[in-house]
Amino acid sequence: MKLYLSPTSPFARKVKIALLEKRLPFEEIRVDPWATPPELAAANPLSQVPTLVTDRGEAIGNSDTILAWIERRFPQPSLLPTDEAALTRAQAVAAIAQGLIETTVGIVLERRRPPEQQSKTMLDRRFATIQRTVPALAQRFARAREHFHHDGIGVACALAYLDLRLPEWDWRNAAPALAEWQVWAEARASMQASAPPTA
Repeated sequence: MKLYLSPTSPFARKVKIALLEKRLPFEEIRVDPWATPPELAAANPLSQVPTLVTDRGEAIGNSDTILAWIERRFPQPSLLPTDEAALTRAQAVAAIAQGLIETTVGIVLERRRPPEQQSKTMLDRRFATIQRTVPALAQRFARAREHFHHDGIGVACALAYLDLRLPEWDWRNAAPALAEWQVWAEARASMQASAPPTA
């Protein structure tokens, strides 16, 4: 398998972590999707990361779609609960974590615009969403340490992305229990192997 990714993409990081947790072999191809590299565009006309190319040559985009395919194709070890109620809770938390990542990305993209073109209203709204979402995650996420399922992977990537892109906001003070769990998550080999460059 080939995984096209950008080292700072939290969406791609989720997929890389899942592959590492399942101990699946893959070739990592680092690209800048904004430059629309021909190889990535040929696999995914949207020129988005992550894009996974299977051993059969099938190209799959969108992190959650890729994760679902991986779980179907390589069910063991499972990264989803087997209990129906627990699965529903995990999927609900994973969706919130995905939304948190998307909201943070929205702030990043808005801040890249020239200052005179930035929408303060939009930035304020997105930041308020983040401030509301992190404490909600602390309440709804079980913070399990006996496994690292899709919900945990999503939460860990979302929080790490906040550290990368919004370091001025101390989310740990807003959700200390979640901060304690994040220390455990970031110590995992898959998290360390997928960490974005610091420089």
